[in-house]
Amino acid sequence: MKLDFGRNETAVGIVIITGSCCIPGMAPLDEQAHRIVEQAISKTGVAAQVKLLPATTAYMGGAPKDVIAQLIGKYNQSGQIGLPAILINGKAISFGVPEIGQIEAALLQAANITHQEKANG
Repeated sequence: MKLDFGRNETAVGIVIITGSCCIPGMAPLDEQAHRIVEQAISKTGVAAQVKLLPATTAYMGGAPKDVIAQLIGKYNQSGQIGLPAILINGKAISFGVPEIGQIEAALLQAANITHQEKANG
């Protein structure tokens, strides 16, 4: 999929796995994570497409199995739900509300990889 943000490049895919579908009290955390992701996109200028994915859909096959295993592992270790979870191009970047710098760095790295893949072939 191509998105035009002033550049001719393939968009980076971002998925935010939200917990508010199951636990309504998580809605403010989901909203905060979404705002941080949007701010990071704006600051970096990386072309990105953001998709919200309810945790129930993620657990039923909507997210990579390794990400689900990480979520379960985090819960088993700490007793805390690692949501919202942020995935960039299918790779888990953060569990819980992320830091903006963490998302910016991951976006720039993903955009660089995407650009290199496009150039190579």
